[in-house]
Amino acid sequence: MLISVTVPTHNRPELLREALTSVVAQTHAEWEVVVVDDGSTPPVAESTLHELLGERFVLVRHDPAQGIAAAKNAGVVAARGEVILHLDDDDLLTPTALAQIATAYARHPELECLFVNVEPFGTYAPGTAANQTHALSRLLGRARSIEENDVTFFNDRLFGALLKSVPMAMQRPAARKALWDKVGLLRKGSYMPEPEWAMKTALYTQPGVLLDPVSLFRVDGQNYVSQTVQKEKHLLAAVDIRNTLLAWIAEHPAFAGRVREVKHSLANVYFDQAYHYQHTGNYPAAWRPLLIAFISHPQWRSLRLATRLLLPSIKRPKAD
Repeated sequence: MLISVTVPTHNRPELLREALTSVVAQTHAEWEVVVVDDGSTPPVAESTLHELLGERFVLVRHDPAQGIAAAKNAGVVAARGEVILHLDDDDLLTPTALAQIATAYARHPELECLFVNVEPFGTYAPGTAANQTHALSRLLGRARSIEENDVTFFNDRLFGALLKSVPMAMQRPAARKALWDKVGLLRKGSYMPEPEWAMKTALYTQPGVLLDPVSLFRVDGQNYVSQTVQKEKHLLAAVDIRNTLLAWIAEHPAFAGRVREVKHSLANVYFDQAYHYQHTGNYPAAWRPLLIAFISHPQWRSLRLATRLLLPSIKRPKAD
């Protein structure tokens, strides 16, 4: 099985070298690398790639930079392998990563998408590891089906479980190129394109996950995605993903039965947004998402939050 490892990169030559070296060290012999240079200055040199990889690479150049989703999409389009795995330019693969992926597909020929677990390393690794272990454990509890030959398969509750949380492992697909053709590429402009793609994939097929962590996720503050981001941005992105899913499902009637789940999830995200604004003291901003949440999916907690939003104004002394 030829596995294509696509590596988007932007202005991180030393980290890129480390990432590519981890591919060269693979025990699985059939691989190629697609390096997508997303506007690096200076550009990634083809001679450097040849030095590291020999003839087993494709170099795609974006000028100017187009962003992570576009870079990963370009890698998918250029890949020639049966299975495609994304590797960020600051991350690494364990030496047996591709061998374990190939073995999983050989044992389960019906498999279309295998997500791979991650192991954080670096300065902030302990906290990240604890959070991701907890998130993956909760997902497995909600949607786990069976474990067979080192691959854990999910039941039909996976889509609903991903609407609640998308652990890092579920953002690392080693998927057949044929599935990318079916599900579609990552949405450009999305703040979190990988979780959205995972949700769509859960509707199209029954994916598995390789629980043995074969992808090493660097958390030293250098990662564009893993840098500390304001909670508000994540919540806005979560709203965007669910609205996008609703529009996407409208164009794919076969999935119309999942609309209610998405709408309830959207209401919950709006409530979380309102709670965040209330918690940070921005009471005026909390009212709009709270109203949308209540209209979409009335719950007592929305009324309780509305009461807390009203209390400060009730207790505020009148001006002279």
